[in-house]
Amino acid sequence: MDTVAKEENSNTAKDTGFKFFFKRFHLLFFKPSVFFKELDLLNTPFLVYISLWLFGMSNAVDKIDQKLIKTDLGTVTSSNQFLLDAISGGWSLFFIMIAGIGAFGAFFIWLIGGWFYNLRLSWSGAGEFDKVSGRLIYVLSNLVVVIPHLIVVLISATLYQDYVAAFSADEYWSSLIIIFPFWATYVSYQAILANFNVVKWKALLWFVILPVLFYLLAFGVVVWAYSNLA
Repeated sequence: MDTVAKEENSNTAKDTGFKFFFKRFHLLFFKPSVFFKELDLLNTPFLVYISLWLFGMSNAVDKIDQKLIKTDLGTVTSSNQFLLDAISGGWSLFFIMIAGIGAFGAFFIWLIGGWFYNLRLSWSGAGEFDKVSGRLIYVLSNLVVVIPHLIVVLISATLYQDYVAAFSADEYWSSLIIIFPFWATYVSYQAILANFNVVKWKALLWFVILPVLFYLLAFGVVVWAYSNLA
């Protein structure tokens, strides 16, 4: 039995990148401290690039949502109208658009988003640490939001004629997506504790309390705007 267990551990240790990621994918959501414990095995260029691209695509959808919200609230600009016209003709152009924007935005996610994540790690008392590891945790922990978000978009593509129709539909199942930013906050915090020597109360402040307050404020503003301005 011990020999079999050792062989399984040895095989797992040899896996890197996507193979290692998919074997432990469930741990990302449910046992993040275990998932991120062997961070070096996740640090392969192709996995990082694909994760950044998906992250960028999700951000692109968020930007489109923001413009559609402004349009709903009566703030119609030429750029908003151009976007509305572009994505009203079907899903093909929509997916081409978010794929292109996502590929372009991936660089800024790694550079700027990763920089700010590492800055918060410094504020949390991490001292000297590997900046690439901080960026990697930032990107991979956000897949907890990104993957469900893009799955919802893909499901919507099978139900509605275009993204504008999906966005305007009177349904509530897609609203379940709002739980995942909070979930990702938990995942990120657990990953940090598993990899860095931080002061716990500082890490709790910068990676849990303040992000949760930000999300609550952002969702609250959207709800208030639709209730009072639409």
